[in-house]
Amino acid sequence: MNDVRKVDTADAAARVAVDEAVLASLRGTFAVGGCIIDNGTGTVVKTMHNEVLRTHPDSDAGFLLHDPTAHGERQLVDWYFANRRPLHLPDPSQLTVVTSLDPCAMCAGALLTAGFNVGVSAIDTYAGINYDERCEFPTLPADVQRRAKETFGYYAVTAPCRRAHRGGTLTVFADQAIAADTLELSQLVFAGSVNNVRTSDNESGRAPADMRDPVHLPSDDPIRLALQTLYPDTLTTRSAHPRFPGPELLPHLTAVADQAANRGSARNAVALLDPFGNLLSCTGGAEARSPIRTAFLESTRDYAQLRWNLMNDSDRSVRDTAAATLTHAKYCTFVHLVAPDPSRAAGVMTFGAYGSTMEGAVPQAFPSSFQYIRTPAGVTDFDIASLAARMPPFYCQDVELAPMRVLNPELAAQGASTAPGRVGH
Repeated sequence: MNDVRKVDTADAAARVAVDEAVLASLRGTFAVGGCIIDNGTGTVVKTMHNEVLRTHPDSDAGFLLHDPTAHGERQLVDWYFANRRPLHLPDPSQLTVVTSLDPCAMCAGALLTAGFNVGVSAIDTYAGINYDERCEFPTLPADVQRRAKETFGYYAVTAPCRRAHRGGTLTVFADQAIAADTLELSQLVFAGSVNNVRTSDNESGRAPADMRDPVHLPSDDPIRLALQTLYPDTLTTRSAHPRFPGPELLPHLTAVADQAANRGSARNAVALLDPFGNLLSCTGGAEARSPIRTAFLESTRDYAQLRWNLMNDSDRSVRDTAAATLTHAKYCTFVHLVAPDPSRAAGVMTFGAYGSTMEGAVPQAFPSSFQYIRTPAGVTDFDIASLAARMPPFYCQDVELAPMRVLNPELAAQGASTAPGRVGH
């Protein structure tokens, strides 16, 4: 689908995106697709579709949860930043990401962080950033909201659907309509996939009562060795309760955050605790490579892909041990050194990525599985809670997103006293 070609109408561009959505549907994942179009030439720069669920190329074991952040739009943004220099690509402001479905909070935040124009076919009234269909974008902070109103356009649709153009006019072919059957196909393929995929994702791990503690794995066990590729000090630190982490996490978080800053990325890190309180990983961001590769997105993606590989290992004993010791992230706890900034698009993206990681209800609502030690400068706990409350319905009603400051006073005090340096998104 990535041969060099051009389109000269809005419907042709939307058809490229919906063709990708159909491919996603055939592969058993969320049926959403997108493409990058050069506004000046109509060149189709890149096409991609959702790959949250994906068959492993080297296995028939059938474990599908591959990457909760692998939505088409997010992948397109990272692809762009990996290729813009070698391919001499135009600035994002001269390009449009055309998508078959209104971007979710994660993808909207990613697109706004990167600076793309966005052309949309179908509306998503549950998880889409324009869920109320008014193009007011109430989720977004004020400055980001203004940019979205300029750069997010919702194509007009011909009879019998008849929809007028809404939103910004900087998108490619903003003055044209897409065909009614293009819109209907975009809607139908997504509707046919969404519930099954969410269930498959959310139910892809054992409850803690049915698990074994990975801290008891031998030093040469493949699961332990795989975890060490994520974080060399995996399974060396344990919190008494995963939802009540203490100061034992702080040396890991500050060291990894410093390493990220030394690489030119944000000074932030995210610790991932399993249901037993074990520190599985501590991850920094890679914003120097792509502005949307924040610590949380790196953390959740790395963990999911590690599980995907282990659960599809050719050795049955490896698969069985992975299933018994590594579970879905909904049973884990993510602890940020610095909370996402609710005044920035990347903060919306991170909240959205958490929702995409959970992909449904979280078994324990309080204390939250989304915690932070300190806030960015000038940001209060209320600011963070306010953004969470403004998220589209999926995040508020299904996921019940509720980021919170860590409850351990010693961890909170020590974290606040460390020099913040350049903090994260």
